[in-house]
Amino acid sequence: MSDCPSCASGPGLPFGHKDGFSLLTCETCELTYVDPMPTTAELAEFYREYYKTRQYRGKLDAKVRRARRRIRRLKRGLTGSRFIDVGCNVGFAVEAARQSGFQAKGIDIDEVAIDEARTLFPGCRFEHTSVETLASSGQRYDVVYCSEVIEHLPNLAIFLEAIRRLISDDGLAFITTPDLGHRSIRRDPYADDFIRPPEHLLYFTRRSIERVMRGHGFTRVRFQHSFKPTLKVLAR
Repeated sequence: MSDCPSCASGPGLPFGHKDGFSLLTCETCELTYVDPMPTTAELAEFYREYYKTRQYRGKLDAKVRRARRRIRRLKRGLTGSRFIDVGCNVGFAVEAARQSGFQAKGIDIDEVAIDEARTLFPGCRFEHTSVETLASSGQRYDVVYCSEVIEHLPNLAIFLEAIRRLISDDGLAFITTPDLGHRSIRRDPYADDFIRPPEHLLYFTRRSIERVMRGHGFTRVRFQHSFKPTLKVLAR
């Protein structure tokens, strides 16, 4: 069994099984994770022609509107205007940020998605790069937006440390991810395909994501309310 990918405190307790994968829950930070993690090659094969990219293409207007509502809410109280979407896919949140008055940029490791984003939203900036590479460049942003990305990652610790380095002194990170502790899920997390490795490798509750983020240098962590089984995290 593998150590926790967040705090490396040792193998977690058995949580369950799905599609040939085991799931463990860390006793220290309470993160639930897939064991063993897929290899880089296995993940690359899984994400070749990722099905959600096709779904996003089919409802771009609705995705932009939804992201715009979120981003305008985030903008209240901020003085800066630099926005980065980490894992932007085809760019709908970047376009929503541009429409909301931000200097908006998106990054993704999927080169095909980045090429499509540039075509769909030519008024925005997009870059085919990783968050770790961007963070090492010294660039900083007032909003670091990362929606429905963190649950896909085998390298959680490296990712969160890079996110933290991107945030400006008065900025914030906004992260969304499925909520394993939501009342509609905790009775039977295997219902409605909520648990779905290897697409989702990490599963958070409000308590566990706060512990994880504080363990990686975030000192202020709070939550927006959500009726749906989604965690909406604001962190600095």
